[in-house]
Amino acid sequence: MSEPTGDDAPTNVQAGDGWSAVIEDMEATATEYRERGWTTLELHPGDSVLINSDRRTGLDVVLPGPEFEELESLVDDRQFRHVDVFRAGGDELVYLLVIEVAPESETAVFVPAYYDPSQTAETIESIREAGTVRLFCRRLNDDTVRFVHDDPAPFLPEPVE
Repeated sequence: MSEPTGDDAPTNVQAGDGWSAVIEDMEATATEYRERGWTTLELHPGDSVLINSDRRTGLDVVLPGPEFEELESLVDDRQFRHVDVFRAGGDELVYLLVIEVAPESETAVFVPAYYDPSQTAETIESIREAGTVRLFCRRLNDDTVRFVHDDPAPFLPEPVE
């Protein structure tokens, strides 16, 4: 499935060995949060792309239905006011572990993601210029939970000078 799904959709990429490391880091970090008494949700996207389309610009991750429903119920009554982003490169991809944090309720949502920066240079520049990045967590029917962040730098590779 490496064909674009529409005129404005990026090509899907295959995650490499770095993906296993991101998942392991997510599990270890979520365990640390739970040991401190926090509510955690670890997500497992089936696909992840950096997208710039008429409908959305940002990081788009597709979730299984049950995980999406759990995420949807968590965000209904909590204010996610903080984000931690861990970024690493490998296999010519950018790997991310995004932790959406609701400090008042001690809740953390862990969103692993990846994208191919060589296929998304225009999108990266568009996000940099806008000064915000959106994280779309959605399921295949397009129901979406959206997180918006005013500092896109942690989500993007270092600018080439």
